[in-house]
Amino acid sequence: MANDSLKVVIGKRQIVRELKNDNIAEIKIAANAEQAYIHSLIEIAKQNEVKYSICGSMEEFASHFGIDVPSGAIGILKESLAKI
Repeated sequence: MANDSLKVVIGKRQIVRELKNDNIAEIKIAANAEQAYIHSLIEIAKQNEVKYSICGSMEEFASHFGIDVPSGAIGILKESLAKI
């Protein structure tokens, strides 16, 4: 799904905050998130001209990124992609 060295923010609120600072390179949206949540993030991505994908599940995001609760979206920070 993602490289372990990627720096990310978790959830819609943090993604929107980082988009305002032009820090998001890509948004990954969990396929099993609520449809309204998915659609709102797609619109946000399009408005900000940021690549997005629908992949994985909320539980997979939590497990892969070491968070305690399932999350519907992950924002990959531009700084982590610059290092790859």
